[in-house]
Amino acid sequence: MVATDEQTRRERFGRRLMDATNGAFDVATAYLGIRLGLYRSLADNGPATAAELAARTGTNERLVREWLEQQAASEILQSTRQTDGWRFRLPADHAAVLLDPDALDGFGGTILAQIASLAAVPRLVEAFRTGTGIPFSDYGADMIEGQAASTRPVYRTELPTWLAAIPDPGGRLSGGSARILDIGCGLGWSSIGIARSLTGAHVDGVDLDRASIEVARSLATERGFGDRVTFEVRDATSLAGAGYDLATMFEMLHDLAHPVEVLRAARQALAPGGLVLVADEITGERFNGPADETDRRHYGWSVIHCLPASMTEPDSAGTGTVMRSSTVRAYAEAAGFSSIEILPVDSVAFRLYLLRP
Repeated sequence: MVATDEQTRRERFGRRLMDATNGAFDVATAYLGIRLGLYRSLADNGPATAAELAARTGTNERLVREWLEQQAASEILQSTRQTDGWRFRLPADHAAVLLDPDALDGFGGTILAQIASLAAVPRLVEAFRTGTGIPFSDYGADMIEGQAASTRPVYRTELPTWLAAIPDPGGRLSGGSARILDIGCGLGWSSIGIARSLTGAHVDGVDLDRASIEVARSLATERGFGDRVTFEVRDATSLAGAGYDLATMFEMLHDLAHPVEVLRAARQALAPGGLVLVADEITGERFNGPADETDRRHYGWSVIHCLPASMTEPDSAGTGTVMRSSTVRAYAEAAGFSSIEILPVDSVAFRLYLLRP
């Protein structure tokens, strides 16, 4: 019986790894479909043969044919045999998940970020031995774009609810003259979302990544918020006494090498009575061995990206993606906040913390 049980477990584990391998191939080939414009052409211009799609996208027909067959074999694309050969179609629901920038169930950004992270895995071997980590900038443009694309639909859909949940008895935030500091703004979708939600508010987005700030400035102008949203390459620790009504830190606290110092800087940048709003991953409250799908995913991101990227600075806190609410509370108290409240807001991805000095 023992041998049979062991064999069953072994077979089950082997099947799990086989499924994971096939899933990795799906992610890698989906990346090609996104970056080469193959999905976009199928979505916008309709079904195509390999020759037609290659001509549309300026790619090699032989490689495109293999990609199309792999996509159809994996049931990402649909295929029909016609007189001129096989013709391939991208279903509308699959196109939305892969290409719609505002879809909450979209996966295009996740695919870009995962490929960026997986490309760095060979370097993690040395990082694990030395503890020196891998700088965020080394993960490249796919990581920057992927992260922004993953959070953009959440900000667009949920930010009004988040901001409305903040107690504002005097109308300080909604009165039309609020000053908001968006720390770690990335490509600026959060800053633009805040300005869209709070009519009249002025938002200053700051980030240490110069490439992200350059894109954010262009996006603010394109979206018509250039007069109310500004972006700067700046360390938040230099903003003491700036007099902001609200400072936001969205999906970035767990990435910081020195979270207490940045939280303290956010507190010091507030005007009297100002608040700090933190949004970070919804995680379990403790490690209990086998976890749900969400925490398993968070641990994956933590091992291959978030934790290594945060350990490039001396004396890093080494938080990682799986940041418990008790950890946020401890960081906030160490930074001098007197009150830490979890807002009663339903979010697809984030837990909202309201911090009061």
